Amino acid sequence: MQDASWVDATIQEIDPDAIIQLAAQSSVAESWKNPRGTVLNNLSLLLNVFEAVRQNDMNPRILNVGSSEIYGSVKEQDLPLRESHKVHAQNPYAVARLAQEQLAAIYSDSYHFPVVSTRSFNHTGPGQDTRFVVSSIAKQVAEIARGKRDPVLTIGDGSIIRDFLDVRDVVEAYLKLVERGRSGEVYNVCSGTGRKIADIAAALSSIAGISVQVRTSADLMRPADNPNIVGSNEKIRREIGWQPRVSFDESLRAIYDYWYSRV
Repeated sequence: MQDASWVDATIQEIDPDAIIQLAAQSSVAESWKNPRGTVLNNLSLLLNVFEAVRQNDMNPRILNVGSSEIYGSVKEQDLPLRESHKVHAQNPYAVARLAQEQLAAIYSDSYHFPVVSTRSFNHTGPGQDTRFVVSSIAKQVAEIARGKRDPVLTIGDGSIIRDFLDVRDVVEAYLKLVERGRSGEVYNVCSGTGRKIADIAAALSSIAGISVQVRTSADLMRPADNPNIVGSNEKIRREIGWQPRVSFDESLRAIYDYWYSRV
């Protein structure tokens, strides 16, 4: 999708009623390893989509999927984070996502594109890459339960708190935002509940019925990390009529079962 001519030809061929822009380098950890690639990749993908739509005089509804990472480090009294809170990107991935959101605002304001942006918080589910924390822990727990590794879990900073949402709820939110979201607006997509990474590791171990030792690895630590990120989903509930339906326990059981059947 960095090939503008390919994006243009594809959009002409499809003539879409709606575009959900999910393509991205979506790992914060990877963005520290390859900041240039992350920023240039993520911004060019969205720009190519917008320009193809503009140059072909089309008018599809567009959902630009962004990230809560743009909020940066926040104080406890600021939680839960609302869309009106100031943004302060603190890693290359967040910078790329913030640039995407600002680009979307430009095309909405200047070209009257019906584009809506999200600030999506952490989400998870079966099939997620092990670069992401819940899937990584679930796979390790499944391997221990299968007797394929010693009963030791390796994680990064277990004290950080994140707002996790089941991927099925995320999909429903995106579809409803495409249909009902207000053009030019930004919406948090989140559960509204913060969960400590160490507690997730304990919950997955309990689901598996095993005892484990948790070990912290410096290799999984980031140069800078937000200690506590929890969002408010009040706006999307009020305006779109969406709310989470899948419990976090159900999410954890689903992703554990996924890995248990595959390791």
